[in-house]
Amino acid sequence: MVLYIISGFAQSGKTTLVNLLLKDPKIARIVTSTSRKPREGEVDKNDYYFLKEEDFKDLSKFIETALVHGNYYGTLKDEVKNKLKQEGKKVVWVMDVQGVANILKNHKDLDKDMVTIFITPEKFTTLIQRIRLKEDSNSGQRIESIRKELTYLSLFKYFINTSISLEESLEDLKGVIYGSKEKMMKCLEFAKNFNIDKFLRS
Repeated sequence: MVLYIISGFAQSGKTTLVNLLLKDPKIARIVTSTSRKPREGEVDKNDYYFLKEEDFKDLSKFIETALVHGNYYGTLKDEVKNKLKQEGKKVVWVMDVQGVANILKNHKDLDKDMVTIFITPEKFTTLIQRIRLKEDSNSGQRIESIRKELTYLSLFKYFINTSISLEESLEDLKGVIYGSKEKMMKCLEFAKNFNIDKFLRS
């Protein structure tokens, strides 16, 4: 079964798109784990498995783990195994770029069955504006993280543009997952033409 790996910058629109995507009953999401506290409205085992920091010390239980903004994130082996057993489902796996790099490097058995998708607007300033609007105390750290994450973009085959309407971005994402040649070509073209220097100047 194919795994659709989805990643994106902070405030790229990734969470919104994935939440809309999951309204499709044919799509299942691998639920990742974190040591951070639940945010308002988040539900254990639905949004994340909310674990204690010491739970991440037993690496044998995880396919991958990463320390991001002072919190541990990871994916339990049993979670992946159970989701892949669900017949007739398209399985999406949302993770940060460090996690994607880890999977591609250390889990070649999964590599051949993965499609990597990156979500981003066309302009860097769009992300900065969205982050600052959130009035997050970590806004400076998040903006700096985006600069670092740019070095991982070669890991991704398809790019979803979130500078267009939400409806169109969602259709592009669905098109890649369901194999629409037109949408796949569109997202390949966006990835091909995405220039990091131009993005940072925008």
